[in-house]
Amino acid sequence: MLGGRPPTTSDLPRLRYAESIIKESMRLYPPAWNIGRQAVSDTEIGGYYVPAGTQVYLSQWAVHRDPRYYDNPEEFNPGRWTDGLEKRLPKYAYFPFGGGPRLCIGNSFAMMEAVMLLASIAQRFQLVIAPSHTVTVWPSLTLRPKRGIKVVLHRR
Repeated sequence: MLGGRPPTTSDLPRLRYAESIIKESMRLYPPAWNIGRQAVSDTEIGGYYVPAGTQVYLSQWAVHRDPRYYDNPEEFNPGRWTDGLEKRLPKYAYFPFGGGPRLCIGNSFAMMEAVMLLASIAQRFQLVIAPSHTVTVWPSLTLRPKRGIKVVLHRR
């Protein structure tokens, strides 16, 4: 599609599969895996009384793996995003960048950048996890690999 040239923003509408790969990666490994909020007034959430001042945590990690919203939720399947899934999901069934008034201000730029980087790298290289390396998730303030990700590059 790109003929070996670097992608530009005008290519983004044609890089839908790359976008699906990024969305699926963000579903399984959201950068902010857990978001805390404080109730400003007494309220009820899902039938539970929540008094003002209570800390409530929203876990993208758990919601993004909920079988009510995703078939085979533990499976990496970029194809799930190619048929309009995002429009059919309930609000906040997919929220890798948070939501509401605290939605990450850089979310559109981050997605654009990730898609263009993936398109740039994937047309030149195949990345394979190094044989002796195991990726371990480290849920710190942000979700990240505990010892990085070691890969072997194979030129295409």
